[in-house]
Amino acid sequence: MKCVYLFLVAGTLSLAGLLSSSADEPKGGKKSEAKPITVTMKSLSYDPKKLEVHVGDAVVWTNKARTTHTAISDDAGKTFDTGEIEPGKSSKRVKFEKEGEFKYHCKVHGKTMSGTIVVKAAAKK
Repeated sequence: MKCVYLFLVAGTLSLAGLLSSSADEPKGGKKSEAKPITVTMKSLSYDPKKLEVHVGDAVVWTNKARTTHTAISDDAGKTFDTGEIEPGKSSKRVKFEKEGEFKYHCKVHGKTMSGTIVVKAAAKK
């Protein structure tokens, strides 16, 4: 009876492992996008203030402050604009497709709350 029980447990664990590893892959067999890099919004600052990423990387801003914040590129939002991010929430992914230095600030708090994203050539695999 113990053998049957152990066989059922082992089979269940194997199936669970198989299902969890394939759940991360979207249909079509392609792997999901890499986890985005997080910038934390604090009371009047971004952490890190200057972030280096590579072409193709995505960034999300997470608001850990008690007030609403935004992250908008200094080119009047042409490069990116997260919109308002409520306390405890995160922005949608912002994917950087070209190299450059992108300065940004909070619409609510102005240039006193600012940061920079430096995008370098794609990482070699």
